[in-house]
Amino acid sequence: MMKIPYLLALGLSLSSAFLYAKPQPQGQLMIVGGALASSNKAVFQQWVESAGGAPKARIVVIPAASTQPVKYFRQFQKDLALYGVPEQQVQLIPIAVNDDKSTAEDESLWRDNASDPALAAVIKQATAVWFLGGDQNHLVDTLKPEGKTSPVLEAVWQLYQQGGLVGGTSAGAAIMSDPMITAGSSWSALTRAVATADARIEGTAQEPLQLRQGLGFFPEGIIDQHFDRRARFGRLIVALAEQSSGSAVGYGIDEDSALFYQAKTRQFQALGAGGVTVIDLRHAKKISNPLGFQMENIRLSYLQGGDSYDIQTQQLLPHPAKLQTKGAEYGDQPEPVMSGVFSANTRLKDFITFELTDNKSASQAVSYLHQGNGLVFGLLFSKDDRTQGYWQYLDGLKDNSSAHQVRLDIVPGRIQIDLKPQN
Repeated sequence: MMKIPYLLALGLSLSSAFLYAKPQPQGQLMIVGGALASSNKAVFQQWVESAGGAPKARIVVIPAASTQPVKYFRQFQKDLALYGVPEQQVQLIPIAVNDDKSTAEDESLWRDNASDPALAAVIKQATAVWFLGGDQNHLVDTLKPEGKTSPVLEAVWQLYQQGGLVGGTSAGAAIMSDPMITAGSSWSALTRAVATADARIEGTAQEPLQLRQGLGFFPEGIIDQHFDRRARFGRLIVALAEQSSGSAVGYGIDEDSALFYQAKTRQFQALGAGGVTVIDLRHAKKISNPLGFQMENIRLSYLQGGDSYDIQTQQLLPHPAKLQTKGAEYGDQPEPVMSGVFSANTRLKDFITFELTDNKSASQAVSYLHQGNGLVFGLLFSKDDRTQGYWQYLDGLKDNSSAHQVRLDIVPGRIQIDLKPQN
């Protein structure tokens, strides 16, 4: 495996210090993990309400990350119309890197528009700002060219500080934290493929982990998105372990789901079809191992279905309809193991809830990450006195579970699989 030297961009910790020197924001963040469905009432209704309500909302959209900035702006405009916001109250801020082939105009000429004071003035009259998805590097490069805050970005900050709403999906979620993850898979991160902040990364399945400065609206830790669909669990853990800004807590947001954050209270709510995974490395121990990444006592929490989380106290506040599973566990399966698509509960959230926190016979559940013969990572999930589980039917007879303070140990090893099909 090619080893890539790791070096964070200079100034990550300085940037964080600068952000904390700003006035305490009074606003809210709607951070969406990508693939937001038009039918996602929980997210859209909360967005419209927090933007001032349908009659008063004045929403601006910054499309700089997108490959088709006008097309996806219009889609968002139509989605909001379904929830009562007239299209004329949703305005495009023309900042883009890519030309949208669906229009006659060349939108790539909008690259430097973040310096336009007239656009900054439009944002100052808005109640909410939305960042489209795409490539988070384009958002940072256009709004903060050469590391300098543009007038448009300063206007977004002022709106947020004064109580306004800021949100985004996919790349628009990634830019919310500082540091910001720009590339990497779980496998490459765990096998120590980590790139410098300024390295050019090709879009491959095994691209190395890469961090750079984000925009820092969310000061509570690193954000990752498309968390369930793209199996980014491992890369967020390594990102937290490797970066040097002091962040020891990360937040993985599933697709069609949102982390809805209140800056004044430092609490957030999990909204939408999936949920939010909180990864806490504050008391974890990293162990040197020549095979790959090894760490003990990682702590995980999973929220969904309207659960809330108090970041200051690190407490999960379950939806009022949910019941504790401890002492009333539904499952009774000893030694659960998940090793592939034929395993039950292959998604992380289901595995740690159904197979562990809601399973009276198991104190540990094990999963494996490997690519055939050779290196393997054992993922040992366990529960102890700090672990809590919650459950309820929140949508008909659909299970909706939460977990708090599940322990995870990651241990690398080697395996040999001998498959000899009979002729």
